[in-house]
Amino acid sequence: MTEIASERNINCLKKGKLSIGYLLAGYPEKENFLTVLSACEEAGLDIFEIGFPSENPAADGEVIRNAHAKTDLSIQRDLSYWQKVRGAVNAPIWIMGYKKDLIDTGFYQILAQNGLADAFVIPDAAHEERHRMLKELQPYGVDVLGFVTPDMEEKEQEACFRDFPLIYQQLYSGPTGMSVETPGYEKILERAKKHSHLHVFAGFGINSAERAGHLLGSGFDGVIVGTAMISKLNLSAEDLISFIKDLKDTVVKGR
Repeated sequence: MTEIASERNINCLKKGKLSIGYLLAGYPEKENFLTVLSACEEAGLDIFEIGFPSENPAADGEVIRNAHAKTDLSIQRDLSYWQKVRGAVNAPIWIMGYKKDLIDTGFYQILAQNGLADAFVIPDAAHEERHRMLKELQPYGVDVLGFVTPDMEEKEQEACFRDFPLIYQQLYSGPTGMSVETPGYEKILERAKKHSHLHVFAGFGINSAERAGHLLGSGFDGVIVGTAMISKLNLSAEDLISFIKDLKDTVVKGR
């Protein structure tokens, strides 16, 4: 059984139920992004899932694809910028990106070795590749999330539950930003909860504090909010902060 490697993750999990919010690095403007990060932490966001900018975010929904298209891609491998991102918040930072941008380039190793990530979230990597990363990055105090989806065979889900202490459970299969879910997520969560070492986080289609509260009440250890975060930020930073405060109130009630 692999244990959680990041001290920030370990300490954060002691709070109980958690809110995880997705923001795209450098969006909508790379210096203002750092200010937004700090404001989100002050508003109560527990963990930051920071998107790694991509030239071709094909698996994302329209809202997040549009954000990628407007982001300065020069920050991708600008280590000084990622150091500013790390310095902007004390909370755990989970870097979410595509295999071609993080694994194939080897840049995940540079980020980990420099203490700039607490975990990596790479949806399009194979189980075996994530597991190799998990073992490789343990000495650096960096975790890798496992993924389960509704269209996986039960034996594949069980392999994920066995190999990873942190699990991203997708509520449906498809591009991000959809407002539907595949029936049966409760059964997957029920199987996951038989493994006492697991922390399971729900993701996809969570666009309100009420929805987050329902999922937390179902037994998830936290909720991962993506498209809704970017949509609120597109309106204004104030709208985003108000949304996070509502989410925080819901999460605290569920602890």
